[in-house]
Amino acid sequence: MNIRYTLATLLLIFISAPAFAQLSINEIMASNSTVIADNAGEFDDWIEIYNAGNVSVNLAGLYLSDDPDNLTKWQIPSTSSAQTTINANGYLIIWLDNDSEQGAHHVDFKLSAGGEHIALVDTDGTTVLDSISFGEQTTDISLGRKTDGIGSFAFLNPTPNAMNDGSVVAEVSDAPSFSLETGFYSGTVTVGLSASGSAEIRFETGGSVPTPNSPLYSSPISLDTSTVIRAIAIESGKQASETITNTYLFENQHTIPVVSFVMEPDSLFDYDKGMYVIGDSSETNGQYPFFGANFWEDFQYPLHIEYMNEFGNPEFEFMAEAEIGGNFSRGFPKKSFIINNNDRFGLDRLNYPLFPENDYQEYDGFSLRAGAEERSRLLNELMRTINIQWDHKNAMQSYKPAALYINGQYWGIYNIYERKNDDFVESRYGFNDIDMIKDYDEVTDGDAIAYNQLLDNFNDETLTGDAFFNYAKSVIDFDSFTDHWIYQLYTSHGDPNNVRYWRPRQQDGKWHYISYDFDWWKNLGDEPNEFYSSLRDFITGSTGGYKILGRMLENDRYKEIFLTRLADLLNTSFQPDYMMSLIDSIDTAINPEMSRDIARWTDGWYDIGGPTNYDMEYIKTVTEWYVEDIPDFIYSEIADTLGNDTTSVTLLSSTNGTVQINSINPDISSSNWSGIYFQGTDATFQAKPQLGYQISAWVVNGQSQPASQTLTIPLSDTPISVEAQFSEITEILVINEINYNSSDDFGTGDWVEIFNTMDSDVDISGWVFKDDVDSNAYVVPDNTILKAQGYIVIADDTTKLKSVNSDARNYIGDFSFNLSGSGEELRLFNDQGGLVDVVTYSDDAPWPIEADGDGSTLELTDASSDNTLAASWMASSRLGGTPGWANGTVPVSIENEGKDSPDSFVLNQNYPNPFNPSTNISFLLPQSSKVQLTVYNMLGQKVETLVDGNLTSGSHTVRFDASNLSSGIYIYQLRTPTTSLTQRMVLVK
Repeated sequence: MNIRYTLATLLLIFISAPAFAQLSINEIMASNSTVIADNAGEFDDWIEIYNAGNVSVNLAGLYLSDDPDNLTKWQIPSTSSAQTTINANGYLIIWLDNDSEQGAHHVDFKLSAGGEHIALVDTDGTTVLDSISFGEQTTDISLGRKTDGIGSFAFLNPTPNAMNDGSVVAEVSDAPSFSLETGFYSGTVTVGLSASGSAEIRFETGGSVPTPNSPLYSSPISLDTSTVIRAIAIESGKQASETITNTYLFENQHTIPVVSFVMEPDSLFDYDKGMYVIGDSSETNGQYPFFGANFWEDFQYPLHIEYMNEFGNPEFEFMAEAEIGGNFSRGFPKKSFIINNNDRFGLDRLNYPLFPENDYQEYDGFSLRAGAEERSRLLNELMRTINIQWDHKNAMQSYKPAALYINGQYWGIYNIYERKNDDFVESRYGFNDIDMIKDYDEVTDGDAIAYNQLLDNFNDETLTGDAFFNYAKSVIDFDSFTDHWIYQLYTSHGDPNNVRYWRPRQQDGKWHYISYDFDWWKNLGDEPNEFYSSLRDFITGSTGGYKILGRMLENDRYKEIFLTRLADLLNTSFQPDYMMSLIDSIDTAINPEMSRDIARWTDGWYDIGGPTNYDMEYIKTVTEWYVEDIPDFIYSEIADTLGNDTTSVTLLSSTNGTVQINSINPDISSSNWSGIYFQGTDATFQAKPQLGYQISAWVVNGQSQPASQTLTIPLSDTPISVEAQFSEITEILVINEINYNSSDDFGTGDWVEIFNTMDSDVDISGWVFKDDVDSNAYVVPDNTILKAQGYIVIADDTTKLKSVNSDARNYIGDFSFNLSGSGEELRLFNDQGGLVDVVTYSDDAPWPIEADGDGSTLELTDASSDNTLAASWMASSRLGGTPGWANGTVPVSIENEGKDSPDSFVLNQNYPNPFNPSTNISFLLPQSSKVQLTVYNMLGQKVETLVDGNLTSGSHTVRFDASNLSSGIYIYQLRTPTTSLTQRMVLVK
């Protein structure tokens, strides 16, 4: 083997070990607001490495990590020695900004201002050259060695790329306070500032962060125009306090929430670094969209955000970072913003119900979209409203309109949007490790390996028929994919690149679609005969998507899914009358705010953007024309492109139930319903009887057909009418007991008990038990007979039920889903699909809360009572309830039938103990006997008699509720004619 070494290689081998040993972490800053910016103008986290040696050292190949369990988290690349070499006795700043594309001295993770660990690791990936663990950090104060390279760490006045002079920072002054809170005011008001002790207050009113050289506060500030005030306090011998910020607006009250941005004016408008302006760039050529302008750079700057609700009341405020958002809309004078939470300001996630429709309220940031391309916001609002109201399966971001002010100046109407990123997916769907693709070719999370594999298989023309369908179904979520493309088709989407799709990074992960930016409908304002055929573009892939939709529509099985769902949506959520009503409601909501926005942005628009004389009424009118005409155009386009003509389907009205057709549930309670569908597809009808009814027959075009829960009809050019006939159910069975959250010490699993109220047996073979999800279904086995006045238990784990509660009897199972610990709907259907009983329970009052993990079950007080009402239910007095037995109506237990009698009287220790507010007391009787079970306090005073009567031999359990008692030690005593036993228990509140 011929091995050659260059001189540089040999030198590296000989000097790397001792040279690296001279390196140390000299200074860190985990919350950098104003101290030093990188080449992009961003104030990011940084560490300073010091070289105490006499030779220069290139850090390439070393590792940095903030994870002690992963010392090789980030390797310093060898792509730029100029950025990674430290001179002898020199310093090097490494930026920890999660943006390695900026250079070799940028690292793909950030420091936490809340405290963490950072290590410099040798090229072997195991030898730690230096490390430091640190706690919570203060903005713009560094943590560094008092003497370069040696000694202990202290909080310092920052000295990046320079010698640490050992000047330890003083204690931080307390922040001042305002006499008036942020809000809307009229007339003239005075704002007072106060600080503790003899501290002086410095303030600014233009958005700048105050410094010790800012104006000195001496008397209350008089205001009669919109103003922002930022202030600091400085006590003698201490460093300046944190900056506090308030916004005072002298404007007419808004009907929508208000967001106030307060930030350094130079961050926005400085010629060289201002992110809002064109700046010093020769690349723009003065032409839209001004590529090369400052607003195309990745500038991020700190800002203070305040949010007021629609009534003008302050809700939250925090520091964050802002950058310009959008694509070509950056070239418009009114620009969008992206807000990034950053823990260096003490808040990495906003916890506030910003979008009430979401079942989560934590966000890692949000966007403020300017609506520059469609200033009415009508179009995007239409699609988002439909998406929410009809629960369509393509994800869309939640958003709300708000009035934006920047440094006290009105900036117009913006829409606050969720970020469409990995945090969005985790919040909505629970997956925290995903692949995400933007606009068909840009990877934003994970990688493109799975997506490229999909494209390869889609381009394999030998993959056809069922094989193609089954493959596509295994890698694409059909519901999400289909609804996304229907949205594109309906809006003739002029910018089809606005899509992101994601998949969980797991073997069976499927691609899901996020649809957004519906503010450009290509055919808007055109006559129907001039509508552009977007479907042909979507199928051929000429507008993006690598012909994925076209390939799918070549498959007959998927084509039917697409056409059926398209018809469903055109017949409901996109039905013209419904769309007209939405347009009116959206226009009514936003119109009062539009005049201010239009007045604010009348000048400086370009031919491609919003017009100077913006006509809101025109947008509303042409949108109404569009929604009226687009369904017929789509029907024609489908016929021309895919070969499927239309036909009509009519559902006749019914008063005892409804009918689901495919994926929709038309209202047929008072009149017939008609819809348009595509020939060559099947229409599937599902009977939805009211409680107490079942399907008895179908009538199709006047011809009666046998009863069945579902009916499928192939559609042709012959119109069809369908009637579902319902009859009353004769069997009266009720959900009688529910165990949805067992106690930790008596975990029987989930189960429900069904009671036959009739005087005759009922064959319940084929009956179905469901929760509120139709796919969660348990079918009762064949030959299952429920005796007259009898009970049967349906359990998720019969083995667990019997092993924990030996008294359980007459049980079947196992069902494969869990009952919700927070409440849900439970349903019982007969074998004809008739809804026999339904209960929607809750774990909150007025429902008995003792059934939520405290050992009780929900028991129906009387089988004849209305079990839909919380008042009809009680918590079982017996631990674990009475599965298979009659419910107890008083708090005494039930004999353990079939168990041998114990040899002696036994009084067990209560459980749990200590307890709050209830506990279980169990005892054993060797023979039938008169029994008293009594509770006393420590003074010997009787508190409550739990049992007083004759009981049979066996095991008994009584529940003691001490809700009305105070904390303390209590005695409980078991007395029989021959025995007296006592125990102590502790109530802790």
